[in-house]
Amino acid sequence: MTDPDTQQRLRGWQLLGSWVREQKLWRDVLTRVVAGVITAAIIYAGALLLGYLHTPELAAGALLALGITGGGILVAVAVGLLVSLPGRRRAGHGILARSITAAVLVVAAAGIVAGVIIDVVT
Repeated sequence: MTDPDTQQRLRGWQLLGSWVREQKLWRDVLTRVVAGVITAAIIYAGALLLGYLHTPELAAGALLALGITGGGILVAVAVGLLVSLPGRRRAGHGILARSITAAVLVVAAAGIVAGVIIDVVT
């Protein structure tokens, strides 16, 4: 025999689970997020124009964004190389070459991101 409170809690979790599975919920969430971002951008632009905020250093921000994005892309390529490795049954120099390439890409990504962050900070 189950407790009525336990049944009520289970129904609540089931209701929550059915909401999470609905496409309409995620469409509504996306709509509200986009509306919030647009509103924040308008308020930010207004604050800049009225002089409440100082204009950010755009070159430093762009350099930081590009460096981190480039590093992320290199890491994603390295992970893609490692995931696409064949099974251990057909071991050969192809696996070693891909592993070395992936390691070089990860080191390069770390170097790019570190260099960009150091350049922006100093």
